[in-house]
Formats: sequence, C-alpha cells, structure tokens
Amino acid sequence: MELEPFKLPALEALAKIIGDNYTGSEISELFRKAGFSEISHDGGTKWRFVYAALEAMQKQTYGTFNIAKLIQQLCDPQEYFSAPEKHEVICKQVNQILRFYGLLVGDDGKLRKSGEKVTSLSKSIPENAKIFDDRKFHNKISQHARKLFTEGNYFHAVFECCKVYDKEIQEKSQMSEYGSRLMESALSLTGTLKLNAQQTRTEKNEQEGVMHLSVGLMRAIRNPQAHEPALDWPIDREAALDLLSFLNFLFNKIDKTIYFNQKSN
Repeated sequence: MELEPFKLPALEALAKIIGDNYTGSEISELFRKAGFSEISHDGGTKWRFVYAALEAMQKQTYGTFNIAKLIQQLCDPQEYFSAPEKHEVICKQVNQILRFYGLLVGDDGKLRKSGEKVTSLSKSIPENAKIFDDRKFHNKISQHARKLFTEGNYFHAVFECCKVYDKEIQEKSQMSEYGSRLMESALSLTGTLKLNAQQTRTEKNEQEGVMHLSVGLMRAIRNPQAHEPALDWPIDREAALDLLSFLNFLFNKIDKTIYFNQKSN
C-alpha cells in the first residue's frame, strides 16, 4: 500500500497528541516499542521533541511507513489496559488527522484506508451522520454501524453488520453453522426459517431468493473480509451505503420469518 507523506501541520498535530498524553520517559518507551529505540526524549519540550523526531523519521527511506508504525503503536489498545477511555480519546484525535489522508485507525489500533479523504474537520462527521440517518436503517444496522460509518470507518461498518446478520440467522434458526453454509441450511426450502407458507411457486421463489441473496452476501463480503486486511479491501462511502441498504432489506425479511423444524413435526 502506498502512503502519502504527512504534511508538517499533521506531524505537528500528532506530536502534540503524544506530548499532551505521555511523560518524557513514556515517549522514549513509545518510540522503542515501535522499533525506534535510538529515539529517546532529551528532556526538552515534549511535543517539540516528538515533532522534530517525526519530521526526521519521515525524511528517511520508507519514512511515511515509519510514521505509520508509530501511529499504530500509539493506538494499540493493549497500551491502555488501565485507561480504556484514554484509548478512545487518542484514537479519535489521531483519526481527525488521518482522515485528510484517506486513512484511519480502528478500535484494534490498526491503520487502514477509510475510502475517501476529507478536506474539512467541521463537516465530515456531521455530514456522515446525516446521510446515515436519512436512510432510516434497520435498528440492528443503526446500532452496530452508525458510529463506525459516522467516523468514516466504512469497511468495518459493513463488516460488523454482516457479522450481526450471520448471528441473527444462527440464533433464529437454532443452528451452529455460520457463513454461506448457514444461509443455505437455514433458508432453503427445507430449512428451519420460513418467510411464508411455501405453498405457491411465488412463495417458494421468495424463500429461495432470500437464501441466495444471503449466501451471496456471505461469500462476497463476510467470508473474504474475514481473511483480507482492510487496507487491501477499501470501501468508500457510497459503496458502504449500497451494502448497508442491501443488508437493511435482508434484515427486514428475516424479521418476518418464523422457526419451523420439519423434522420434529
């Protein structure tokens, strides 16, 4: 993956985040854990020291990737076992910078593409929230995707909803399978989840249609994304909205299903 070099204001903002939240010795330890043990705080103003270090790092070969390594170390959730609320605050501050480069860090501390760059701090989040809310998504989608989508984390907004849909089918069908195999077992004409009485050809077509759509969702989104890093599978805002709308349709269909085990009747 290619990374655009960070501009000096971005490096300065990042340095101030570190300087405001770390002591001098903690700054030295942060650089050491990220693989830069040669960088040790000199006792001066913390943010200015970090700013100078970041500027020097970026001028080196693969410098931007070195900055990315430090960001991931800074946002590693295991650095905040005793203060999880601090992790959330720092990640939000870092993401305000990264959005200008089409990047973000997730709750796992990993750097990934967001799908698009923003040009204004004040407009990106409110705009995303309005666009999301205007769709009036199913409550499960709103519950699991709104925060991620609003923050520009489109990949994981879709991925989380796919996992929730998978779990919803698993629980309603009372089956232990998952993914495309679960969809085939639970929603087939002989499965345990029934959309209708399956008496007419139209009813049978609807049942099989929802099954095939659900299988397609798992194969196209759920299964590949479980094994592909987000950096290699970017989803932009419009694609995320399309996929969430598709999931919305499926969730509404599944809400109408009833459990019927033909083997026990």
